[in-house]
Amino acid sequence: MNPIDKLTEMFERFPGIGPRQARRFVQYLLVTSPTTRAELAEHIKELGASTSQCKKCFRWFVGRGSACSICANPSRDASTLFVVEKDADLEQVERSGFGGLYFVLGGTIPLGSEEPGKYIRLRELEKRVAENNLKEVILGLSATTEGDHTRQILQEKLKDSKIKISSLGRGLSTGSELEYADPDTIASALNSRA
Repeated sequence: MNPIDKLTEMFERFPGIGPRQARRFVQYLLVTSPTTRAELAEHIKELGASTSQCKKCFRWFVGRGSACSICANPSRDASTLFVVEKDADLEQVERSGFGGLYFVLGGTIPLGSEEPGKYIRLRELEKRVAENNLKEVILGLSATTEGDHTRQILQEKLKDSKIKISSLGRGLSTGSELEYADPDTIASALNSRA
């Protein structure tokens, strides 16, 4: 496969990027300066070398160590755990002023799935809930069919934990993703969680 087609194929793997947009990225790289291409390649290399995944919440962060700055911060409310699908959701919730801790699931469970743990960090979440002195777990999942499905499975799996399991209120539009919600909407949904 030639480099143009190969790079186009790689860009198509990015979330929300289709074949035409991927091809436009490649066309841009073809007409940009060699310095810009080299700089981009260098930043991609640095991304892997300078980032770590938190062993507690599974968020990616810049730096080394086992815990990110949020999980390592002793002033955070360790009794409340906010469960999100992806890092971008965590960043949006953090902008809303939430002061507890997080857990990044890594996605949602597709409808009809026989193995929920294949799609999300279910075992890790159950372990985190069992090992901590939590009072509440907030399921902050997207208001989509798969988000609702995942929420139901998590509520079932965590119901014996003797911890309050809540979900965000419907201040978020159905079909919306947390990543695209503004901080005020997230704050409102947090306040009206069920």
